[in-house]
Amino acid sequence: MRFVSAFIAIAAFSLAAQAGAQDVGEAFQDCDHCPEMMVIPSGTAVLGSEPWEQDRKGNEGFTREVSISYKLAVSKYETTRAQFRTFVEATGYETTYQEPRVGCNTWTHDRVIGYVLEHDWDTPGYVQREDHPAICLSVEDAAAYIAWLAESTGKPYRMLSSTEFEYATRAGTRGPWFWGTTNSDACEYANVADDTFRRLYDYAPVFACDDGYERTAPVGSFKPNPWGLYDMLGNAWEWTEDCTHDDMTGVPTDGRAWLEEDEGRCDFRVPRGGAWVSGTDWVRAAAQANDHYYYHSQLIGFRVALTLED
Repeated sequence: MRFVSAFIAIAAFSLAAQAGAQDVGEAFQDCDHCPEMMVIPSGTAVLGSEPWEQDRKGNEGFTREVSISYKLAVSKYETTRAQFRTFVEATGYETTYQEPRVGCNTWTHDRVIGYVLEHDWDTPGYVQREDHPAICLSVEDAAAYIAWLAESTGKPYRMLSSTEFEYATRAGTRGPWFWGTTNSDACEYANVADDTFRRLYDYAPVFACDDGYERTAPVGSFKPNPWGLYDMLGNAWEWTEDCTHDDMTGVPTDGRAWLEEDEGRCDFRVPRGGAWVSGTDWVRAAAQANDHYYYHSQLIGFRVALTLED
């Protein structure tokens, strides 16, 4: 069941008004095939993890205060298969999965991980509905969709920066999870490595609950974070615009992406949020991975952002 009842009135208004509603906490949609966007509060927040945080990774660096001084809208849901299909059918776009590695990186029940030639975003190796997140997409594929969305709407849609992603995920909270400090509450809010996953894959550390899904779930299947955003943790990792850096020294604190001109390795990018295979070590607000920009995986999708005029 989709936990969207609290936002029905907002959604109904925004769909009728299209982009007319752009106040904090309100949603809007620029076109029928466009993602539904949520305007989030600007302000300051403390990002990163404390040294005592369990499963903390070294690349999360020090805690730091960031300031988002501009008006930002984030898509309420991960980009769906239906939305990506609309783009492909409108443009004839072919994903980059053919080169330099063919197929999509795939998980099986015996945890064999490798590229499978026949797998791509449309046939990722397991059954998905059209309202599931689009996966098996590289950074270039995500960027192509976003460029088309921007051109077709005349709006500057873009990928989130890593800082923006964590800021939006936390939604004014601290600690590893926006829902609080209880491990077993995860399955109310996120599609994660849970008790079912442990039985199927013999994997730990998992969350001590059952979210009801073996692999990806329809977007919005779980409760949102305090700012009305769904699946910011779990379901699918999500590409961000940032390049990979050796450590967090010099990370921007104004929300902008950390790019090549900042001595980043832009052949590798920074996914955030964790996925359905991710346990307590990776499904945390501060956790960040790094993967090659052409990497295609059953675990990675994306969502979009839009800077709004005041």
